[in-house]
Amino acid sequence: MPTGAYISALETPFAATTGAKTALMVIAPANSGLVVVEFGISFDGVTATAVPALVELVSSTQATAGTPTGTVTVTQVRGRVTGGEAPTAGGRYSAEPTVLVRHRVWYVPQFMGVLVVQFPLGREPETDDSGGAIKGYGIRINVTANVNALCYMETEKNG
Repeated sequence: MPTGAYISALETPFAATTGAKTALMVIAPANSGLVVVEFGISFDGVTATAVPALVELVSSTQATAGTPTGTVTVTQVRGRVTGGEAPTAGGRYSAEPTVLVRHRVWYVPQFMGVLVVQFPLGREPETDDSGGAIKGYGIRINVTANVNALCYMETEKNG
């Protein structure tokens, strides 16, 4: 049964340039797993004819942590349990974390595009507990134009 829910959100937009980049990565705290409940991303592109961006939900082994360059605010929104550990998060990666595995993928317009995904109860992606291969989930984007992106992920502590 999940205990404690957290929203991890980029504090400033990710100025995405062409190529695949991890915009947000949420990593499970020690000794527990995470369940991804919802995530969202939006773009501020100004060219209506721009090819849609590729948005991926990826998992990471955190074999290498990558290099986040943006601050992510992690806020507890449910399950006010004392002594609970919050997930950690990084954003706007300049060097990718590894090993990334694509779980789901969408095309989202770069011209003011918005994507919000809420997973059905019991079918949410989960990380492993400590020692497992899936240590975190992230949002990875591949754009064809220079756009800004904002994103967030809501997770629940599992364990």
